Amino acid sequence: MRLRVQTCLLLLTLLGGLAHTQTVPGQTSPPPPATLTAQTLTTQRTSDQPTNPSIPAPGKIIQADVAQGPLGGRERGDVRQFLGVPYAAPPLGELRWQAPTPMPAWPGRRDASHFGNVCPQRPNAITGNPDRTLSGSEDCLYLNVYAPLAASTGAAAAPMMVWVHGGSFDTGTGNIYDGSKLARDFGVVVVTLNYRLGPLGFLATPALGPQGSGNYGLMDVQAALRWVRANAAAFGGDPGNVTAFGESAGGMILCDLLTSPASKGLFDKVILQSGPCAASINSVPLAQALDIGARYTHDLNCPAAAEGAACLRSKTVAELIDMTVPGSRAPNTVALPPVWGDAVLPLEPAAAYRSGQFLKVPVMIGGNRDEGTIFTAYLAGQNRAMSLPLYWGLITVLNPAKNLTLLRQYPATTPAITGLTAATLVTDGLFACPVYSVTRQLAQSVPTYAYEFSDPQAVTELTPTRSVPSLGAYHASELIYLFGAPLEGLADPATFSATQRQLSAQMGAYWTNFARTSNPNGPGLALWTPFEVAQPTVLTLRPDGSRPGTDFAARHQCNFWDKLDGR
Repeated sequence: MRLRVQTCLLLLTLLGGLAHTQTVPGQTSPPPPATLTAQTLTTQRTSDQPTNPSIPAPGKIIQADVAQGPLGGRERGDVRQFLGVPYAAPPLGELRWQAPTPMPAWPGRRDASHFGNVCPQRPNAITGNPDRTLSGSEDCLYLNVYAPLAASTGAAAAPMMVWVHGGSFDTGTGNIYDGSKLARDFGVVVVTLNYRLGPLGFLATPALGPQGSGNYGLMDVQAALRWVRANAAAFGGDPGNVTAFGESAGGMILCDLLTSPASKGLFDKVILQSGPCAASINSVPLAQALDIGARYTHDLNCPAAAEGAACLRSKTVAELIDMTVPGSRAPNTVALPPVWGDAVLPLEPAAAYRSGQFLKVPVMIGGNRDEGTIFTAYLAGQNRAMSLPLYWGLITVLNPAKNLTLLRQYPATTPAITGLTAATLVTDGLFACPVYSVTRQLAQSVPTYAYEFSDPQAVTELTPTRSVPSLGAYHASELIYLFGAPLEGLADPATFSATQRQLSAQMGAYWTNFARTSNPNGPGLALWTPFEVAQPTVLTLRPDGSRPGTDFAARHQCNFWDKLDGR
């Protein structure tokens, strides 16, 4: 979508704040040494000594041998877990704002029974979170592996599924996603990972020289995928069968990386969940990013030219995160999204998809029926209906040049309906139709399976409001069904009804079948046919029965949005 950056309605960080973000002790400013050795990196993480007392006591010790040395993981609940595994050297000191570098070998067996640090962040929940305590450490490039027991007993190599978390590019961690159920029930190896966030992951500034393009977080994900490909066999996984999957910002990252030449050979399939990367609000051209970065650097009292790099690296994490990123945008929108026009993303994602310049791998892609409810429900407060002036102002922020056109298409004549009307507008304009546009472009070149998660009463711990009395299939609600594990503050599968539990099992089967064979279909599942431009089939995932249909574009008014955006 060609909406101005300040129109983004990703108003507040999602999973990084809704789900509990682990506060991990660790330094928040770079240490003086510029050279890292295996000994300095592993002194505190060898000999299988626990490093995080917040994690339950470990189970049976198990070992996996990766390129850097042996890992001491744990067997828990019929799943082999290797947690807090470094996939790159800590980006400290001179390695801050550098492409990730390989992790040196470590002496002895490294403890892999506890999660590694989260990347520095200040969580902020959609429903309002006054406690925005800075958490995490720059030493955060870790991943977690969940492998089925069968993968250690000589069985056929298991498909690898690598998860990229959401969080608006400035919060979140792979640690909160438990891959155990997918691994145990469906025989796949699940990997969750961290990547650099906020200014540490996405700042572009002339002070950082030619590499200051702002895509360090994207390069981290590429480095993790490279590590997974190289070490899959150590966990009983198939290095020739790697599926990358992610949601929200994680889906956008993978959607971006499909257009990156540097991603070639890193994954064999991809699953994009609620990740509208081709919307222009979700990436920024390099020249604009450098201009914003130069002003940010100036505000930190650092020179904008090359001599400013040392000054920036002397700043503490708190100073970097707490400095307001310059620019005109709505409150709490993504200040530093991925950057296009550099070696990582040479083309604007929208242009790359329009011209067919993306990796030709099978794709699953989709979103949720009511993405926008969670973004509009709390704008007017818990117990107030959204006023008409607030709704009109929202539309003006969305697209000031065409606000009257939007008002005619999405009319709200009374406060009783404004919240839901606003939610529908956000769902259609910022999620459903941009994702649908990419789906059509993908389907012209690669096998593409499109879905819409549509549980009208998706489980949640969030409280509806007077503006939006039901959140429906809200943004991120499918994650509880997919992983079959709770996300604190969001939802818990323990509250599933019988039909919701069945839907969860079906989704796990669809996702893992696709990872295994490039085709999501299997016994006992509703037939899911590929999306074709002439037959645009989208599978609707519902507790009362999943079913294919071709009315997605009409339900979300995508023809209107195509014309509005000149597509």
